[in-house]
Amino acid sequence: MTFAFEPPLELSGATVVFIRSLDEAGNVLREYVGRRPRIRDLILRRLSAASTVQEIGEAARSFRWWAEQEGLLIPSK
Repeated sequence: MTFAFEPPLELSGATVVFIRSLDEAGNVLREYVGRRPRIRDLILRRLSAASTVQEIGEAARSFRWWAEQEGLLIPSK
């Protein structure tokens, strides 16, 4: 099952990164050190384990929340 962020999430950093899918979100989580590694790891596990529509939606919301908490999410226009 796939999920698409519509519109894509924009994350700040050395360059702006656009997140369009849970796979891309997982890649960001794997590479990002951040301030809260335990929360990052929990959300990464949630993304990896999501298989139902409900779990996928919850994983996407969790990633968005995490990006906001880390100060990475650029508000959509």
